[in-house]
Amino acid sequence: MSVSVPTRAPSRETGGESPWDSQHEEFDYEIDDIEGQIPSSLRGVLFRIGPGRFEIGGHPMTHIFDGDGMVSRFDISPDRIHYRNRYVRTRSFKRANETQLPPKGFNTQRVGGPLANALKFPENLSNTSVLVHDDVLYTLWEGGRPHRLDAETLETYGSESFDGALKRIGAFSAHPKVDPNTGDVFNFGLDFFPRPMIRCYRLDKSKRLHNVGTVPIPKLGFVHDFALTERHLVFVLGPLVVSRPIPVALGMRPFGEALSYKPELGTTIVLVPRDGGKATRIETDSLFHFHVANAYEAGPETVVDIVAHDATGGWAQWNNYLCNFRDKAGPAFGGTLTRLRINRNTEAVVRDPLNELGCEFPQVDPRLVTTAHRYAYLAEASVRGGDPDSITTVDTTTGAQDRYTTPGNTVCEPLFAEDPENPGEGRGWLLSLEHRPSDKRSRLIVLNAERPSAGPVAIATLRHHVPMTFHGAYKAATSE
Repeated sequence: MSVSVPTRAPSRETGGESPWDSQHEEFDYEIDDIEGQIPSSLRGVLFRIGPGRFEIGGHPMTHIFDGDGMVSRFDISPDRIHYRNRYVRTRSFKRANETQLPPKGFNTQRVGGPLANALKFPENLSNTSVLVHDDVLYTLWEGGRPHRLDAETLETYGSESFDGALKRIGAFSAHPKVDPNTGDVFNFGLDFFPRPMIRCYRLDKSKRLHNVGTVPIPKLGFVHDFALTERHLVFVLGPLVVSRPIPVALGMRPFGEALSYKPELGTTIVLVPRDGGKATRIETDSLFHFHVANAYEAGPETVVDIVAHDATGGWAQWNNYLCNFRDKAGPAFGGTLTRLRINRNTEAVVRDPLNELGCEFPQVDPRLVTTAHRYAYLAEASVRGGDPDSITTVDTTTGAQDRYTTPGNTVCEPLFAEDPENPGEGRGWLLSLEHRPSDKRSRLIVLNAERPSAGPVAIATLRHHVPMTFHGAYKAATSE
C-alpha cells in the first residue's frame, strides 16, 4: 500500500536515479524480495531518517540539510521484514503542503526575498536523527524540540517539551547518547540569547528531563555532536563559528553562509561532569569535525574517537558540496576516523588516525558506549571524494580493517545489531540501506559485523528507493 504525500509535481522527475532524489510516497507493506537468510536471532526494528523531499511546488531545496524529515521503519524477524515510511508532520511540513512553498532551512530561503526571511530562524524539519527511549520514538533536529511519534505506526503526536523542561527555542540536539548501564539519555542544546551557551540534559527512564550543567561559549558556533563517558559529557568545540550574522538576520543571506571556519581560534575541549560539577576546558589546535564514534576514560586520559575532516578550503568548500548535493556531495563525507587522547592532568592532546579511506557516520556496539571499545563501524568511499559505497569494520586495537564495497551504489550509516545468542563485542550484524541507481530501488543489507567483506547474509529489496538517510537507531525485540 502506498499513499502520495500532498504536493504538486516537482521541477524534475525523481525516480530514484540518485540517492538524493525525493520520495513523495508513503508505503506500508511486507517485503517479498529477500535474498539469503535473515539470521535466526535477528529480531527487532530498524529506524532510519533523513530528508525525504527536496522540492516543494517546483521550488528546489538548496541544501542537503533542508528536506522534510521522513522516517523509514523495518520490522525484522527471521521469517519476514515489514517496511513502513512516514513523513514527520511538523508545522513546517503542514504549512508547505498548504502553500506549496518551501520552508526556510539551513540554506534554503523562503520565497519572497529579504522581507520574508528577516528575523526568521530555520524551521524545524525534524530530519536528522531518531531516539528510541522506553519504546517511545523521537525524531530530532539540531535547533529545536524533538517530535514524538508512535514507534509502530509512525503517527506524529507533536513536538515534545518534556513537561516544559525544554525552554526558549527548546533545542535538543540530534545526537543523544544512551548510557547502556543506566538507560539514561544524555544530550545538549544550544542557546543563542542572551549569550551563547550549551545546556546539558539527562533524560531518565520516566522521561523526566534534568539539567546537568551549562557551558558558556565565547562565540556562537556549529556544535553537532558530543561524546559520553562514565564521568563526562565531552564536547570538542572546533572553530566553526557565526561570523556574518547581520546579512542573515536581515534576510539577505541564508544561515549557512553566516558560518566561517577560523582555525586561528583553535579548538576547545570541554569535559562536563555528569554529576553537575565544574567543567574542565582544554585548548588544542583547530579541528574540523561533525561526528563522534565513542569516548571513554583511561586513567588520566579521556579517549575520544571522532571523524576529522581536512580543513583545506574551510567551511565554504565543505558547505558547497552540500549545496550542490545533486551533483557531487561525496567529498563532504570524506573524513578520517581519528583518536584523541586528552590528558586531563597535563592538558596534552594527541591525535592518531585510525582508518585509510574517506569516511563518515561512525558507530560502535551500543553496549560499549561510555567504555573502551575495540571495533568501530564506518560508511566509507572506496574512491576519495566519492559518495560512500563501503561498510567497514575497523579494529582500533590492531589497525585491521574489513570492508564490504558495492561499486556504483551508495550506502548509509551502518548500525550495529547484537547477536543475543553469541554475546561479546562486535558479535552481531551491521544494518545499512544501499541505494542502487541501476534499478532505482533501495535495499536493506545485513552484514556480519566481524567480516563484512563476506557480503550480505541477507538482502531485502524494496519496491522503490529511499533518499539517502542521515542517522537511525536499532531496537532489539524484547524476549517474551
